[in-house]
Amino acid sequence: MLMSIRDRASGVFAWVIVILLIIPFALWGIQEYLGGGTAVNVAIVNDLEISRNMLNTQVDSELRGKKERPEGKALVAYRKQVLEKMIQEELIYQAAVKQGFRVNEAIIAQQIKSNSAFFVDGKFDQARYEDLLRYNGLSPSGYQSRLARDMLTQQYVGSILASSFVTSSEIDHLLEQQGRKLDLAYMEVPFKKYKDEVKVTDEQVTAYYNERKRNFMTPEKIKVDYLLLSPKDIESEIKHTDAQLLQFYLDNKDSFITPDQRQVAHILFEVTDDKDAASAVQAEKQANDVYEMLQKGETFDQLAKKYSADAGSATNGGDIGMLEAGTLDKAFEEVAVKLKKGEYSKPVKTAFGYHIVKVLDIKLGENKSFEEVKSDIEAKFKKQQAESLFYDRKEALYNQTYENPDSLEIASEALGIKIKTSAWFTRAGLPKDDVLSDSKVINTAFQGDVFAAGDISKSLNSKLIELSAKGKKRLSSVVVVRLSDYQASQQQAVETVKAEIIKTLANKTARKAMDADVNTYLEQVRKKGSLNALAKEKSLVYTDLGFVGRAGSKHDSMMLTAAFKAPKSEKDKISYTSTIIGNGNAAIIAIKGLQKGMVSADDPARPFMNQFMQRMLSSDELNAFVKELKSQADIKLFETRLNNDET
Repeated sequence: MLMSIRDRASGVFAWVIVILLIIPFALWGIQEYLGGGTAVNVAIVNDLEISRNMLNTQVDSELRGKKERPEGKALVAYRKQVLEKMIQEELIYQAAVKQGFRVNEAIIAQQIKSNSAFFVDGKFDQARYEDLLRYNGLSPSGYQSRLARDMLTQQYVGSILASSFVTSSEIDHLLEQQGRKLDLAYMEVPFKKYKDEVKVTDEQVTAYYNERKRNFMTPEKIKVDYLLLSPKDIESEIKHTDAQLLQFYLDNKDSFITPDQRQVAHILFEVTDDKDAASAVQAEKQANDVYEMLQKGETFDQLAKKYSADAGSATNGGDIGMLEAGTLDKAFEEVAVKLKKGEYSKPVKTAFGYHIVKVLDIKLGENKSFEEVKSDIEAKFKKQQAESLFYDRKEALYNQTYENPDSLEIASEALGIKIKTSAWFTRAGLPKDDVLSDSKVINTAFQGDVFAAGDISKSLNSKLIELSAKGKKRLSSVVVVRLSDYQASQQQAVETVKAEIIKTLANKTARKAMDADVNTYLEQVRKKGSLNALAKEKSLVYTDLGFVGRAGSKHDSMMLTAAFKAPKSEKDKISYTSTIIGNGNAAIIAIKGLQKGMVSADDPARPFMNQFMQRMLSSDELNAFVKELKSQADIKLFETRLNNDET
């Protein structure tokens, strides 16, 4: 049952939850949604045009951070999948507007001010906000419109999801199914035996190669020239005097204080398995029981010695010593910093389980002297000065490369930035390169006026591309790229791919032979009725597992999944099935008996199952709703335009 829930969660419902309910704040490329330039449409949804630029931006966003990027037919299929998601989003948005849903402007403002992309030194910075919008072709009103759209869709989807409910009998059924155990045994058929017997001839290799020549093409490659503007590089240029550093220290004295320290004790109620709902429920209940004991006057240190799962601190009454901010779990710290000396908390959940936290002592921070923090002052002074210069140079880089689109040389000379040339790379980029591993750079380099269909003479400078920041409080570097060299996709010689083809053919032939034997063995065991006897006859390994459950087992998960999915025979009759297991071998499985799961009204897993079923029903309702919207909508798809080269 949970397998089916997981499988279904990869559809519309999962996408809506991840993409819509978690509001996307990525700025890069939003201007493509708001217009500009001559658009080639890939779809029209009720008169709303979805351009190829919009699709490119969304594809780039979803591939960002992934090590492998699809190419060729796989990329076209992926783009089609993303387009389908965009169509679904547009349909839901249009339905929300039609139903009269609105978003308060004050809420939009609050979302903007809480977006860490606009933070400098941990808080919202208006200049940072305006700068990021300006360099990505956005006005504040344009960005706010996109944000309002996302929030409106969130609101509407939330209203749909809230309408579903789960009955007690449905939870009972799921609990019973999840608690079932099967009496299993299996015979393992080794794949290696069949593979060792396969001999692939040169004629087979040549025939396979000739039939699939298009599969053996080298990917197209490019080199790019680029200008990289980095705040870190600017920092190295900053010169200063001791007098400047001293003044910076005096102006920012509150920033140079030793952090507060708290002597903290805790009672830990460990969750032994974070995937086991029963373990979590039991730990929470025990934590609440001990909290009530504290409320009734029992001492913290004695309860810690008796109940805490943290053996290292339990003997000391739960005392874990003096701690500074940033040294413990975030949820734990948030509770600890709010407590006064001698106070204890209600149970708090962390990655380790549930804790009751007590503050034994507080040591307030003190001002550090100039000499103590001089190196820190120097680093912060340089960072501040570099950021100011960075904004000015960033604007200059934008202007120079935009006004002189055919060359990077003028901008290079004006700003004193050396033009760099990349190594050859494909659409997968260069994983170890800070610039050429960034998906935004890769996507830009292989499309539009920068790529220019591989014609170097027609390549233009890219827009400013902001690289993924390496630190939370550091400004992102920016880069401008242009095509430097191009190598078209080429046919690989048969000798180059021979080893790959031999491996493919050997695996395919061996698998076919093994599958044939497995089917024969299944027929034999169903007639004769003894898997153990068959294993002895064929000199294969037979293993009796006894009764095992679906989860938390040390046994092969693929085998358990196949066994629980297989049809069961009548009472006292053995049923058989087969599957490929994790090591690549085949397994013929005997299902000798079934033990039903126990169901009780106070089952600690009941709340967890209720939540799962709630999500499952919500998925059904949302899928049905989107299906109905699609049936009523006027949708035009232009699939031939999914490839960037097609018009």
